[in-house]
Amino acid sequence: MAQDRLDTSCTHRLLTGPLGWLLTTGWADRLKMAMLPAEFRLARARALAFANPDPEGFLDALEVDDATRQRLRQRALRALPELDRRRQSLDQVQDQWDTVFWRGAAADSAARVALERRRRRLSQEALKPDRLFRFLSAEHAFAPVAFQIPGPEETMTAMSRWLSDPASAYAASAADLPAPERSAPIPGPAGPESLLRFSSPSTFQQGVRVTARVYEPARCTGATGTFIYGSGLGMLYDLIRYWPEEDYMARRLAARGVRVILPESPWHGRRELPGRYSGEPYLARAPLSVFELFSTQVQETARLIGWARSLGSPLVGVGGVSLGGLVAQLIAGHCRTWPAELRPDMVFVGAGTSQVDRALASGALSRLLGLSCALADAGWTQDALAALRPLLDPPRAPGIDPSRILACLGTRDSSTPYATALALLDRWEVPPDNRIVYDAGHIALYARLIRSDTAVGRIARLLRRPP
Repeated sequence: MAQDRLDTSCTHRLLTGPLGWLLTTGWADRLKMAMLPAEFRLARARALAFANPDPEGFLDALEVDDATRQRLRQRALRALPELDRRRQSLDQVQDQWDTVFWRGAAADSAARVALERRRRRLSQEALKPDRLFRFLSAEHAFAPVAFQIPGPEETMTAMSRWLSDPASAYAASAADLPAPERSAPIPGPAGPESLLRFSSPSTFQQGVRVTARVYEPARCTGATGTFIYGSGLGMLYDLIRYWPEEDYMARRLAARGVRVILPESPWHGRRELPGRYSGEPYLARAPLSVFELFSTQVQETARLIGWARSLGSPLVGVGGVSLGGLVAQLIAGHCRTWPAELRPDMVFVGAGTSQVDRALASGALSRLLGLSCALADAGWTQDALAALRPLLDPPRAPGIDPSRILACLGTRDSSTPYATALALLDRWEVPPDNRIVYDAGHIALYARLIRSDTAVGRIARLLRRPP
C-alpha cells in the first residue's frame, strides 16, 4: 500500500540511535577526515563522466599518464555505459516529477510521495555511483580537485572594487523582484514540504536559478517563524535519499512550529557546473571563488528573508554549519546596513572562524584536498591571503544584538580552527550561554548536531521570543 507521506530517513534513525554516538568520537572524526579525498575523487569522476560519456573522452579528462590510462581503460568501459543508463532513467522520472510538481499535473498525495521517493532513489544512483568508480578512489594520480587557482595579482585586481568597499559586496536590496515560484507540496514527517525557485540577485550568478526546499509545520499560520539554514561543502541536498540537514534541522524545527528553508549553495546540487562536482568550483578557484560564493549566498539568503516576511513571519533567523556557518557569520556582520525587512532576528553559526584565510591556507580540510599546496604553488603567501580579510571575514562588530547570536563549536576542530572561532565570539561579545561547545573535531561536531536536539531547541526558542 502506498504511503501518503515521506518518512524520516532510516540512515538518520541509525545515526541518532544507540550506536550513532561512535561518530562523535575522535577516532571516527579522524577516520572520516582521512576518507574525504577518496570521496571527492569519486564525486569528480562522476562529474567528468557526465560531461564526457565517451570512454576515451573520459580518460582524457582524467589527465593521467599513459600507463595509468591503460590500466583504467577496461574499468572505464564498464562504468560509463551503466552510468549513462542510470542517468537516462533519472531524466525520465525527473520529467514526470516536473510535470506534477511544477506544471500542475493532477496527482494525489500518495502518488506525489511515490514519485518523490523514486526521483531521489534514481538521483542518488546517478549522482553517487560510488561502486562504479571505486577503482579511482585511491588513484593518487587523479586529484580530488581540478585546481585553477588565480594568482594574487589577478585576484586583487578582480576584487579591488569590493576591497575598497566591503559592505557593497554584501549589500541587500528590498527592490521589487518577481515572487519566487513554489512547487506543489509533498506531505512530510512534520508537515508539507515543497521546492522554491527564483533567479539569483547576485552579480556573480546573474540569470542562475536558485532552488531551496521549504519545510512547514502541520499547522502553519501567519505568525509562524522562519529559519533559513545553509549546509556544508559538497552537499547534494534533496538529490539523494539522506540529506542530514533535512532530518536533524528542518524537520525537527518544523515539528516545533518553525518554517525552515534549506537553500542550495552556488555551484552545488542543481547548480553544478558541467564537469564539476557539487562544490568543486568553490575550492578550484580559491580564494576568488570563495568570495564569490560568500557574496552570492549572502544576497540570496536576504532574498529568502524577504520572502518569509511576505508570508507574515514575524521572526526570521538564518544559520548554517561549516560552509553555511561562514555565510551565516557574514550575514550577522553585514546585515546592519540592510533594509529592516531583510535583517534577520537571530543567527546560528556552526563551525565558524574569524580568519577564513587561515582556514583556506592551513586548515585540515584544505591540506587533505590539496588546496593548501595549490594556493602556495599559485604564489599565495599568508600575508597575501590576509589582505583579503576585509571581504572573507565578518566585520569587527555584529549587525544584530549579540544575545540573538547562537554558536556551536568543536574544541578539536582543525578545519575551521576553534581558537579563531572563539576569538570571533569574544570580539562580538556573544554571551557564554549562547555558545554550544563540544569536545569534538569538525566531523564529530557535525555528528553532534545530527544526534542532539540542543541547537534545534535553542533556535526554536529564539524564533519564538521577540528581540
